[in-house]
Amino acid sequence: MAENTDSTVVRVSMKDIYLQVQKIQSMLEKLAAELPDSEAKIDDHEQRIRKLEMRMGWAVGVFGLLAAAMPLIVRLI
Repeated sequence: MAENTDSTVVRVSMKDIYLQVQKIQSMLEKLAAELPDSEAKIDDHEQRIRKLEMRMGWAVGVFGLLAAAMPLIVRLI
């Protein structure tokens, strides 16, 4: 049997993982402190999207009604 001499071993200790998690947590805390009103902006954006969807629904309904009534209008003309 031939031995694989090109293999590389990587060892990650629990201490390494813990330190990285702590760094990530501190970065997230800094971001949260810099963006205190992000939740309100997200809610506002969601409300605007819902209003736009409702307007588009009305427009599609009106155009559908016009398309359905068009043969009747053409017959009268």
